[in-house]
Amino acid sequence: MPHCLLDVLPAELFYIIFNYFWAHEILTTFSNVSPYLDSILVSYSSYQVNFKSILRPHFDLICRILRPDQIVLLILSDSDDTPCQAELFLSHFQIGSLTRLQSLTLHEIERRSLMNILEQINRFNQNFQLSLDNCDIQVLLSIKVPSQLRYLKINKSDPQLAMYYRSRFSLNFQPDLRAFVRICENTPQLQLLNIHCDNTSIINGSLLELEQLTCLVLKIES
Repeated sequence: MPHCLLDVLPAELFYIIFNYFWAHEILTTFSNVSPYLDSILVSYSSYQVNFKSILRPHFDLICRILRPDQIVLLILSDSDDTPCQAELFLSHFQIGSLTRLQSLTLHEIERRSLMNILEQINRFNQNFQLSLDNCDIQVLLSIKVPSQLRYLKINKSDPQLAMYYRSRFSLNFQPDLRAFVRICENTPQLQLLNIHCDNTSIINGSLLELEQLTCLVLKIES
């Protein structure tokens, strides 16, 4: 095999470069180029996996090559172009095995898969953020939110990933009364609350459950 010129570069340089690309972009570009680069792909431990609108061969490649402890960011989507993706992913990985996961975004996830995933997030042993886009938030009502969760975004219209705050736990959504009351009961560690609503009666009283709340951002829709 001809000598690969990239083999003279230190692994640390590739780690820096990889931080700017999705996992499937890294694997399709650098896999099977040389044994040295393959060893770097195996040792790299900060893959950002974006399965939204991904091609099936790229999905299969990631599930075949990556270990659970190599994934720090995961975006799953059951939208029309990737139906039943979450269920397929769970056939390869258990969410609780993603021990280094820092950010989890769930987009239009089918209810059964959503319940399966949320029941496993209590196994995480480090701080992480969770973003739910166009998901059934009623599932949250039966889940005890773990103390490791530092940022929670619930949004039915904006698919953008929320900023990750290491020292703040934030909730951002447009609630109905029952959902808001239950979520307040299940998140006593909430420190920052960013809420949009058209009726302040929704939040009256429930805020008393949030003894650690230090910052409240309230937007009232007219």
